[in-house]
Amino acid sequence: MTQTRLYGTAAASVVIAALALTAPAFIDRLSANAQDTAAASGGSVDTASAVAAADWSDNVTITVDEAANTFRFQSDGVPTHGFAAQYLVPNNPNEQPFAGKPSSAFTVVNSAEFFKQSDVDTTITTRPIYVDDVTNTSLGRIGVALSGAQIFNDYENMERSVVALDDQVIHDHVPFLDQCNGHTLADGTNYHYHGVPVCITDGLDSDAAHSVMIGVLEDGFPVYGNHGQGGAIVTNADLDACSGHFGVTPEFPGGIYHYHLTADEAPYMIDCYHGEIENFGPQGGMGPDFAAIAETLGVSTDDLRQALGDSMPPDFDAAAMTLGINADDLRAAMPGPPQ
Repeated sequence: MTQTRLYGTAAASVVIAALALTAPAFIDRLSANAQDTAAASGGSVDTASAVAAADWSDNVTITVDEAANTFRFQSDGVPTHGFAAQYLVPNNPNEQPFAGKPSSAFTVVNSAEFFKQSDVDTTITTRPIYVDDVTNTSLGRIGVALSGAQIFNDYENMERSVVALDDQVIHDHVPFLDQCNGHTLADGTNYHYHGVPVCITDGLDSDAAHSVMIGVLEDGFPVYGNHGQGGAIVTNADLDACSGHFGVTPEFPGGIYHYHLTADEAPYMIDCYHGEIENFGPQGGMGPDFAAIAETLGVSTDDLRQALGDSMPPDFDAAAMTLGINADDLRAAMPGPPQ
């Protein structure tokens, strides 16, 4: 994969949403009959070959299990394209929105010292099934990217009212979100994208062709940048409510349902799954791995679920007291509200 370094001043670290993408917003559409056919065969498209052939970074290990119709994605979670030299980290990550807040509301961190490796290990179907009833994506990982980093949805809060790209803030040339439309959580872990990861797409996409697959969502359907057929810029008006549609792509010449990240306006990311998804969280999206978290904390999975309850966000102090553990340890183990 072409690697793009981001070290240096952040005058260029404005979000991609502000870039002048002025090409005509046009994309070829399938006929109604073709869409019906694609929907009916949504579960029969095998993505294994495309996944295996994708331009994954060196820090990614892909293991395709043909018998189980799945692939396993493993990475250290640190994207290979590099970072901005510094980032703004909110002093209180729960006080969104951040735009308009003074510099005193943030701490400036050096990415070389602050960023932490965050191992990602997830198994995703290679036989995605399109379903009419959509499922909201949750905070946290909703997909994986070629760079080894994670794909998050648009939002910074459980209420889905604060869109990360629209909440960009820069003080003294130091950004909240970097030029790749990404950053870590407030503790330096889990680098992720909230918009088109231009550090990937700039090295792969052409102005005259459809975007190349840049990742896969947890429901198994592929994810692309904002170029459609002939290189036309894809906008939200070209897509369904989940930022996807049926169509031909470079990896799937026979057509497949797929998602596009966009840059014209929110939603920039994928805010709901149109594919069948199994591991539901409290709000219907992909939830945290409670078994792994429980093992880390030395408690049972059932006790952990019961202590956290269904409230959003959970009362970590009360849950920790119930479980007889340290509240800070519980917060560190849980994904928490992504920022």
